Amino acid sequence: MKNSAVKMRVLISVCAVCCVALLGFGVWKSGLLRKNPGTDNTDNKTVKTTVTPGEAITTPTPTDTNTTPTPTGTNTTPTPTDTNTTPTPTVSTATPTPTPTEIPVELEKAQELTAGSAGEPANIRKMDDTMRTAYETFAYKLFAQLPKGESRMISPFSVYVALCMLANGADGETLAQLDELLGLTVEERNAYLAGWLGELEAFRDSSDTLLANANSVWIHEGMESDVHKDFLDICAQYFKAGFFSAPMDDSTVRDVNGWVKAKTRNMIDQLLKKLSPLTATILLNAITFDAKWQEEFDDTLTRDAFFYKADGTTVTVDMMEGDVADGYLENRLATGFIKTYKGGAFSYIALVPKRDVEEVSLDQLLASLSPESIRSLIDNKYDTTCVVYMPKYESDYGLNLVDVLKELGVTDVFDEKADLSRMIGEPEDDICVSSVIHKTHISVDAKGTQAAASTAVITEWKSGPPCVILDRPFVYMIVDSEGLPIFLGTYEG
Repeated sequence: MKNSAVKMRVLISVCAVCCVALLGFGVWKSGLLRKNPGTDNTDNKTVKTTVTPGEAITTPTPTDTNTTPTPTGTNTTPTPTDTNTTPTPTVSTATPTPTPTEIPVELEKAQELTAGSAGEPANIRKMDDTMRTAYETFAYKLFAQLPKGESRMISPFSVYVALCMLANGADGETLAQLDELLGLTVEERNAYLAGWLGELEAFRDSSDTLLANANSVWIHEGMESDVHKDFLDICAQYFKAGFFSAPMDDSTVRDVNGWVKAKTRNMIDQLLKKLSPLTATILLNAITFDAKWQEEFDDTLTRDAFFYKADGTTVTVDMMEGDVADGYLENRLATGFIKTYKGGAFSYIALVPKRDVEEVSLDQLLASLSPESIRSLIDNKYDTTCVVYMPKYESDYGLNLVDVLKELGVTDVFDEKADLSRMIGEPEDDICVSSVIHKTHISVDAKGTQAAASTAVITEWKSGPPCVILDRPFVYMIVDSEGLPIFLGTYEG
């Protein structure tokens, strides 16, 4: 009997302990004794919120841990009206505009070099009227000399920077001709460009208005030590140029094009088609511009319209329409407007020949362009809103500037008289410029403008062993010791 009583007391104690344990477990499970962030306490499942990088997440403080969050499967989230309802965590959909970043350059055979001094320029000048006049004079003279009869576009900035790099390797009459075209002396240009390029760095990573400039010097592999250190120092210090050693074969064509494509944000994917085995150096410049209008065009107003070409034919274009309040332009030859890009540092100017009393030709208008005429138009703009009709357009343009530069007085650099002895070798046996390849791209739409340009100044040895390149259909034969053909044929690919 006594043993039975003991067993009964033990059993009651065990039952009591079990009840307490079960009660505690229930309370714990209900969430009253625990608050774990990110956990749904109704079913013990973790609630995971995925946030896209760059987005902000706001998690409201729960008001009742016993209430399950409202399902978010519908497109409409009702405003909570009961304090016992926990609002669903919200994710902001506003993603900041990504900062433009450069595309990595992938090289096939070319090797990047550590060449030239990375120090700061010895002399830097800020842009002033002296430099502005020299540059603008060059720009309008170069543009006026382009072949007529087609849409044309250049970046005088890109050509100017590339030729200024070249001038640092020139001497004698060759340098004198470049100085005459570019304006100022080589030392003055270097100082001004160092300051100008430095100022433009502020726009390299801008999300509204991007303007990025890049320069590089490519040297035939095996002759790196032949290029004068002074020349490399100037290119590094004043032009922030990179340096590459390359075999100057088809792989170099691909590497150069890859460099240009990366530096122009994919807008120009082919600058060079081929290189001569006699290529000694390539001086490269690339510039990229990407900006949004301060006031965008309303895309709903864009409609098909005729565009009348100079030969009398018409084409259909997407014609944008909008009010422009940044400035109306007019002189005796043209009317036009200024339209500002975001930030106000850059603007788009358009001029169309007048057709009122006497029709003005495009060639007449082009011939009138000069630093003075454009400055006068801008200084005397009318601060009035004008209605603008402008086509969306996209254009690619490219040419070899050798003939253009010869017409502008730079001749010696392209033949046996070339003196590039400050770059490499001696005047009598060094190099000359074989090509000045320039290519541009522009796209204008309702939101803004994208443009890019690249210039390659290619030098070759003035003389060397005879070179035969079987890169087009050719004749072949197998002959005997007397030269009699045993087999005779052609290879045409």
